[in-house]
Amino acid sequence: MKRIACLSLALLSLVACNKDDEYRYVELDLKTVRLDIADAKMLALCDKGTKTKSNPGDMDLFKIDGKGNMRSVLWIAPGTTDTVRIVPEVILPLSDEFVLFSQIQTFCNNPNAYYYINYGNSYIIRKKDGAVFVIDQNKYPDFNLEGYQNLLNEGVDVNPRVDQFNNAYCLSIRYDSRQIYKFGLNNLDDITMQQITLDQFPFSSYGSNHPFEVDRKGNCVTTVDIDGTSEKRTILYKSEGGMYEFPQSDGVFNYFVGYNGDLYCCSFSDKDWQNKQYKIFPLEIGVQVSYDLEHATSKVTETDYARNSSKLHTLENGYIHVLLATDDTNNMLVYNSKSNTIKEVGFLPGEMEDVVGISNNCIYRIMDHNIYKYDFVAEEKSVTPIDFDFNSCTVYKDWSAYNVPNGSKFILGAIRNSDMAILRIEVDMESGKTTVFEDMQDRPIVTLVQL
Repeated sequence: MKRIACLSLALLSLVACNKDDEYRYVELDLKTVRLDIADAKMLALCDKGTKTKSNPGDMDLFKIDGKGNMRSVLWIAPGTTDTVRIVPEVILPLSDEFVLFSQIQTFCNNPNAYYYINYGNSYIIRKKDGAVFVIDQNKYPDFNLEGYQNLLNEGVDVNPRVDQFNNAYCLSIRYDSRQIYKFGLNNLDDITMQQITLDQFPFSSYGSNHPFEVDRKGNCVTTVDIDGTSEKRTILYKSEGGMYEFPQSDGVFNYFVGYNGDLYCCSFSDKDWQNKQYKIFPLEIGVQVSYDLEHATSKVTETDYARNSSKLHTLENGYIHVLLATDDTNNMLVYNSKSNTIKEVGFLPGEMEDVVGISNNCIYRIMDHNIYKYDFVAEEKSVTPIDFDFNSCTVYKDWSAYNVPNGSKFILGAIRNSDMAILRIEVDMESGKTTVFEDMQDRPIVTLVQL
């Protein structure tokens, strides 16, 4: 009898072990998922080692807080000890409250469990509580963010915009098609998307660092290609419906949102073989689109601002707008949308880094390990050396500057020559001071996004 009882217990134990060892496929219940990013100032995708090409299975999501501390973003499945890594390939800040994830893959520490999520969907994360909301690919099959990170790495400003009604505007990239989709952030349990651009006017595929802009009312201006040529067209989609195409003779090459939340356009024309005239003017958008190009605020200069992918930056005060020269002069064309004035200023000629930091009144550039600062309100410029021995390390990655109160910071990824330690170096672009972090040595940052 004892032998039978022992045999029964052994069989029960074997059955229990087999049940525990069964491979489980678990579809993530988004209502239970919470991502702890409330205190994150930046999100980072980190790889294993310093390989030239990343394997998605080696990637992890980390958050960086206001003190520069970096920690993993993980989720533990309720009722289990399963730790799930949720790793997006695309991270886009939508607003102060929301961030957009796309092309997500999941990985679990339990070798007998696989948690899956629809790779084709995109997801909106509410930062304060980490709640997750889905943009259903089955419902919106043409909304896709493939290739987004490549454009961001090339310095193209394709970050989403949000209007005063809390509608988000996001560029969709699907094969050769690029279109703008609009969706509200007020009812995320039932996200409704609307394509606001037309398929017959595809976005410019090259040569534009600023392919679209949206004002406070939801009017959207875009740059598109002219078939068979290198020329561009500028088209405005009105929030109330209808569109307007700017005549080629107007020479519109860029645009921005002014201090009042309205759209402004930048125009270019050749005065003669050497001089160029730049004009900046506001748009009045109603039933008709009107603007005064003839009497617009203008500046004549020899400097190039319109060619070769011009870049435009708006300072944090919202009314100073800076066009960077596309030649080697390092000049800047500065427009004040409050006073409707324009002027040209500049730094010394030389090879400046692409990195540009901004603050309330200043812009920062980097050249030869020095920070070049221009204060547009005080009308002063200064040069501050970066307080770091760059001979002690090898820089393997740099990211665009990110904004912090009273200035900007610039982050470098470097390897210290003496011991091969992986470093994250934060440079205060106001003072030149550096802070060095030794993050997890097997997790170098690949992608860094400011929230």
